Amino acid sequence: MKKAMALIALALFAITALMTIYSFVFPFEAGQRLQGLWFGMIVVLCPVGLVLGVGSIGNPQPKFSTAAIIGHIVLAVFLVLYMTLGYLVFGV
Repeated sequence: MKKAMALIALALFAITALMTIYSFVFPFEAGQRLQGLWFGMIVVLCPVGLVLGVGSIGNPQPKFSTAAIIGHIVLAVFLVLYMTLGYLVFGV
């Protein structure tokens, strides 16, 4: 059960990271429904992934849960920095 939780947390991280990268490499046009999907995925899926990753710490293979926890933390920090520095300094 704990291995499944760790794999789900890692999958959530991978999907969110890939969508974020895709949104920056190939930006959507203004008004499209998928335009802010990366933002919503980080806001909604990062806490879920963190809870699943922390819940699976007793896993016999801790690589998955550690990677998921670090990945979700990095995405959350990226979002905070993007909203603060990107808006205030770079005018994004």
